[in-house]
Amino acid sequence: MMKTNKSIQENKKLLMDIVELKIKRSELFNQTGPNTSEYISLSLKLDFLMNEYFNEKIEQLV
Repeated sequence: MMKTNKSIQENKKLLMDIVELKIKRSELFNQTGPNTSEYISLSLKLDFLMNEYFNEKIEQLV
């Protein structure tokens, strides 16, 4: 039970981080477009976090 609760908290934090990055990236895109180093950096970090989240979900299913 404790492991499940911890997993839920970690997933929630990861999802909140993903949402926050998506919002920041969208705002940055509207301000400067996709050709800035900051936008590219946010996109890479977002991809990393999303992959981490999906990998955790896959591990839970297996």
